[in-house]
Amino acid sequence: MSVKHSTLPANGSASGTLSALPRPAILPDRITFATPIPGFEDERDFTVSALDAHGVLYALRSAKTPGLRFVVAAPGRFFPDYAPLLDASDVSALGVADGDEVLVLVIVTVTNGISDATANLLAPIVIAADRGTAVQLVLADADLPLRAPLLQQAG
Repeated sequence: MSVKHSTLPANGSASGTLSALPRPAILPDRITFATPIPGFEDERDFTVSALDAHGVLYALRSAKTPGLRFVVAAPGRFFPDYAPLLDASDVSALGVADGDEVLVLVIVTVTNGISDATANLLAPIVIAADRGTAVQLVLADADLPLRAPLLQQAG
């Protein structure tokens, strides 16, 4: 079954047939990327583990390469207005059907600590949790930053 709309809101707030779950607390223990993360073509299978007790930060660890790990986060906690549009052809690799829910995560880069951490809002990871499949999308919205500060500094 295919998704009907050409663009679908990832936050479930509009009339799309896919909706993002409010919290990624139900992430599967393992995910397989339907298409590899750009730059990591030989890596498709990852384990998922929480990095904190609140289900905010997670580690995606390669099942093939022990030292390869990505830190990911649920964007809503840090970027409440983040609602990327998901193109139906991009998410079709997940095998989602009309009405299915997907999870959206962003890759976090941490240099010295959480205070300088940034999130890639331009290329979210979209997961069909019930299937354990994922894709990383590069969105067409040029206004979305590659390095958005995770913690907004009060000025």
